Amino acid sequence: MSYESDLVLSWQNLSLCVTVPVQNGTTSMLMPWKRTKKESLKLLNNVSGFAKSGTLLAIMGPSGSGKTSLLAAISKRTLNGIQGEILLNGRPVDKNLMLRVSGFVPQKDLAVETLTVKEHIEFMAALKMDRRISSDQISRITHALINDLGLNDCKNTLLQDVSGGERRRLSLAVQLLTDPPILFCDEPTTGLDSYSASTVVNVLRQLASRGKVVICSIHQPSSDVFMLFNQLCLLLPGGHLAFHGDFPNCKAHFESLGFQFPTSYNPADFLLHILNPSNTVILHSLVDEFDHSIAKGALVKELDMITSLADENNVDLFFGIEERFLKFYSLKCASLTTQLQLLIWRAAISMYRNSQRVMLRFLLYIFTGLLVSSPYIGLRLDQEGIQNFQGFHYAVITETIFCHAYSVMHTFPSEIPILLREMGNGVYKPGPYYFSKVLIILPRAVLETLIFCSVVFWVAEVKGGAFGFLIFSLPVIACAITSTAYGCFISALFENITTASLLSVPIDFVSYTFSGLFLQLSTVPLYLSWLKYFSRFYYGMEAISILQWQEVEDISCSENKNIPCIRTGQGVLEKYGFSPNNLNLDFFAMFVGFFILHFLGFLTLKRRSRQQSVY
Repeated sequence: MSYESDLVLSWQNLSLCVTVPVQNGTTSMLMPWKRTKKESLKLLNNVSGFAKSGTLLAIMGPSGSGKTSLLAAISKRTLNGIQGEILLNGRPVDKNLMLRVSGFVPQKDLAVETLTVKEHIEFMAALKMDRRISSDQISRITHALINDLGLNDCKNTLLQDVSGGERRRLSLAVQLLTDPPILFCDEPTTGLDSYSASTVVNVLRQLASRGKVVICSIHQPSSDVFMLFNQLCLLLPGGHLAFHGDFPNCKAHFESLGFQFPTSYNPADFLLHILNPSNTVILHSLVDEFDHSIAKGALVKELDMITSLADENNVDLFFGIEERFLKFYSLKCASLTTQLQLLIWRAAISMYRNSQRVMLRFLLYIFTGLLVSSPYIGLRLDQEGIQNFQGFHYAVITETIFCHAYSVMHTFPSEIPILLREMGNGVYKPGPYYFSKVLIILPRAVLETLIFCSVVFWVAEVKGGAFGFLIFSLPVIACAITSTAYGCFISALFENITTASLLSVPIDFVSYTFSGLFLQLSTVPLYLSWLKYFSRFYYGMEAISILQWQEVEDISCSENKNIPCIRTGQGVLEKYGFSPNNLNLDFFAMFVGFFILHFLGFLTLKRRSRQQSVY
């Protein structure tokens, strides 16, 4: 093989440091003012190596040796704390190009489990492949991948029901959609039986034989699987390099150190036994022996040759392979509109296939509506009925706000790992993802609220007919929509629902205190009166109260002289501190709150999408 015509990925003196907290005997709960001590932990320590087209390279080592860290580093999936050089045909390669020319198959694949195998491949194809490719071509490519990787029998099976081997092959299929010349696989055989593991690695060997660079981290392969690899990169605990080269040279190197490979014994198991030294003295001895070995000299000579050939050609990017990468440079991914459409489709499919859960939540909502409205059966318009009507309005508004805010709080925390993985791989942008969720939530919120309003309106026997029902429903729907925006913002802000609830509960407590039922708002001190303008409960209560009371001209007085007589709806509004002139302001405030909360939710999600995905 000549370097002028083949692809070579190399890495030289690669080190990776991360900062981790240190337990110092005290907890932050008892001493919150005391900062947690941190120290630098080295996951990789001056590791060098290379992989060429047509070879299948295995990164092996015991747990804690940095196999996944090395794979994530050379694939540019992680950038924080990396020192050293990562070169493509002897030239530095940036993250953008590496993401375009390589595929990464993680150890744990993250995907929406309610899609079928075929649906998932078609969804990823529409987002990852060049948008100038026709739908017929995309269909042919996905069909060929399904057949080539043996997924035809399970193509209509939900992802949550496929086996481990099928899941691994599906992950491979997704990464092969753009036909990348470099493929990274993180422990592709973990959790598989020997037959499935052999099947997966055989597929990788076939891909390598077609001219791809295929690099795998692997923990404890069987002897049959081990012999499928062309090259080995052996790591010691702490991320030290113990060997890099082919197996015959590996065997010769360790035999020169006094390790005799037993016959009829899995060489991979024996190597792992060597790479698990009993003490640090032996570990450092293995590192030093390799640094002064013939194998290390051959590795250094190979790396120098790769770099020197790149310097001799003196090209701007990569010598002799510009045309090979032209299709990756000119790749036009799906437009934002297409991303939005596909993400709406995926969210709708997921909701449809979780329809039992959605229906159960809806039935509980309706049942709660029956409980809320049953004490108000037969409402009468008299002095005693004023408090009953306001209590009814408050119960409806409060239940609607709580139900819709808390029902969407699980939206983003449950999908953040998938989100980080797919955005990190450039599948779609944060904007289409966020607004696809909003566009799925909105119709459901409106429909559920209408049905809820019809139930409580009928049970409480509120007068007014169809027009009265419409007037009654409008502020409730506005509260529901605004509450979904609040729920989305809180959901995007926190990593789990428990933490989100800890903040939202006190906020909601202050908010509904200023709803107008518990406080006479006109008597609230100036330094506290501004709080009502941040309360969804206040706007909802004022709007529904105005719509229900503004046309009331005559309220009968009670025979009990001790009860003050309020003769008009205007008087009722004044009693609770509401103004009829604020109706438009109430709806406008909820409308503005909806957009502000969603804007903040989007910014928060966009910030979180920049976090490093876990590999």
